[in-house]
Amino acid sequence: MVSVTDHGIRYTYDVYRDILDDLVDCGYEFVGYGDPMSDSSILLRHDVDLSPERALEMAEIESEYGIESTYFFLLGSPLYNLQFGENVDILREIREMGHRIGLHFGTHKYWQTEPDEESLVEEIRRELTILRNIVQPVSTVISFHIPPEWVLGREFGPFRHVYEPAYFEEIAYVADSSQRWRSEPPFPEGIPNRCQLLTHPSLWAESDATFEERLAETRDSQFDRIRTYIDEQFVE
Repeated sequence: MVSVTDHGIRYTYDVYRDILDDLVDCGYEFVGYGDPMSDSSILLRHDVDLSPERALEMAEIESEYGIESTYFFLLGSPLYNLQFGENVDILREIREMGHRIGLHFGTHKYWQTEPDEESLVEEIRRELTILRNIVQPVSTVISFHIPPEWVLGREFGPFRHVYEPAYFEEIAYVADSSQRWRSEPPFPEGIPNRCQLLTHPSLWAESDATFEERLAETRDSQFDRIRTYIDEQFVE
């Protein structure tokens, strides 16, 4: 069972394994977007906001259970470059484990207000093309990064996304955003029959840390990576 303290759950890989254990022991089936859902189905999704390395670690844990999930990656992130060699390898390793790869699309870098649908579709297709040039296959379902209100509960004709009614309103939606499970466990009233379960791999690690500490870890890791690159490329 998931270990809950006075401060909610700890964000460690052992606790994540406990969550998976609970779901598996209760007979839940892990399905992908577009797959038929029974009354014991979990759509397990990961938005990779900060760290492809942490995504790989989480994918390896799920692989231990024979679980397949969907990992959504950002293009054009200032924190990681999917076209960089190590990250290309990570994408392909995750895919080879049987997990699905999808696009984590950020509207905010293009528009501050709702765009016309034609412009939205054009940018999504452009980013999908780039992602498909890195790894194949890529999910046709999109995950919006920090989703604006105008995408929630809405359908778009040319593409499907994780916040449309079928995935966001017609089934339960449970997310660990900003480590909200510290105040309550993910399933306070029991595991729902059908559920989309979202985690952010950068919030989890071998040892526990607060949301602010995880952000600091990411910052320090980026500084170390930049220092290493400069030393290797420009310092004799």
